[in-house]
Amino acid sequence: MRILVTGGSSFVGAHFCRVAARDHDVHALVHRCPLRLNRVTAHKVDLRHRRDLKMLKALKADAVVHLACRIQARPKSGETAAEAALQVNRAMMDSVLDLGLPTVYASSTVVHWSTPTPYGASRKEDEARLVESGLPHAILRPSAPYGPPIHGHQPRHQESFHTLGRLIRHSPLVPVIGSGHQRRQPIHVEDFARFALGLLDKGLTAGAFEAGGGSAHTMRELIAIMGAAVGRRPTVLALPKALFVQAARMLPDFDPTLMSAADEDELADPTDLIAASGVSPRTFEQGVAELMAQL
Repeated sequence: MRILVTGGSSFVGAHFCRVAARDHDVHALVHRCPLRLNRVTAHKVDLRHRRDLKMLKALKADAVVHLACRIQARPKSGETAAEAALQVNRAMMDSVLDLGLPTVYASSTVVHWSTPTPYGASRKEDEARLVESGLPHAILRPSAPYGPPIHGHQPRHQESFHTLGRLIRHSPLVPVIGSGHQRRQPIHVEDFARFALGLLDKGLTAGAFEAGGGSAHTMRELIAIMGAAVGRRPTVLALPKALFVQAARMLPDFDPTLMSAADEDELADPTDLIAASGVSPRTFEQGVAELMAQL
């Protein structure tokens, strides 16, 4: 297949492109961050511009994998960064739908959070619009994607498991939000790619799937597993959630509303996705050694 990948230079996007390029003709759509991978054709585009959309249609792709999403964007007068991001995401989905192709959309488990957030509202809106379009599609909601860095590629946003892994390697204390008993079901980025490609290979119809890994853990357990992979037993430092929320207000790449819900569970049972794609994801214990070895 010829596959268009939006957000191709993101952490998840670059890994998806590298896996997909083993068997498919992959065209990565990048905006600010460049991407140089073997057998992947990168196109610098802005999905909000009609001239770029015309070029993409001329590629005559078979499917699109929509990974691009903004959590915050530069606000105009009278709006917040989160509200500006909603407008960007809406415009990107306009273009994806206009392509009229079978679409795999990477949503998020944030749509299940009990705490409402602008980012969650944006994801819900994107999901609803894709369903209403009538296009063949699959919606995947990954939980805590992780994996090793790609040599020579530096995504614009630092991947959270990389930050956590470096802390575990070099710091005697590892801070966590709240008690650290919130649960996650991390999915290896290559397994996420294999899930999406498995669905594409079988032919998309319509459906939404939770895309978690093969095991679920509390944050404290994740830290212990990562430490064991490098022979360390880090001490967890539980800090008030309010401290992280306040810090997020002063950092450009963090959203305080997302941080305020970070002590919620974020599980994603992949049972239905395994059945639909024919792919079985690895457990966190199986996937974390490669990550820690490369940090």
